[in-house]
Amino acid sequence: MREKERVRLKRFFPRQSALGVPPASQAELREFTEILDPEADGFATFEPFFAICALKFHARERDGSEAARRAQVDEAYRLFTNGQEGPITLAHLKRVAAVLREDVDDEVLKDMILEANGGAGVARGVRMDEFDEVMRSAGVWR
Repeated sequence: MREKERVRLKRFFPRQSALGVPPASQAELREFTEILDPEADGFATFEPFFAICALKFHARERDGSEAARRAQVDEAYRLFTNGQEGPITLAHLKRVAAVLREDVDDEVLKDMILEANGGAGVARGVRMDEFDEVMRSAGVWR
């Protein structure tokens, strides 16, 4: 490989940090160095650097998507509870039905609560984890 196609290794890591995907530990830094500079001559090429950054971005997106999903569950749950802490109660479901201008019988709403909480009782309401499971089962999110 010609010298001009290679870049000094020390120039890669500040760029990786600037991209928001720096090595997470000294061990990871050593691993990246071995990948980027297998000849241990202080030079590296762009392709392995790009691959490492792409893998780090992908891992971050995967972690981020779980956080985003949890935020989505929390936001939807709070729409039902009108911004209050849970659980979702019969009164909450009545309010949502009224906002949507739906005439839903109380027995149907009670059955919805019992279905969501596994029959634990109408008074207990629906916790966030139960709400999440119902929404997943309904295909609202994965």
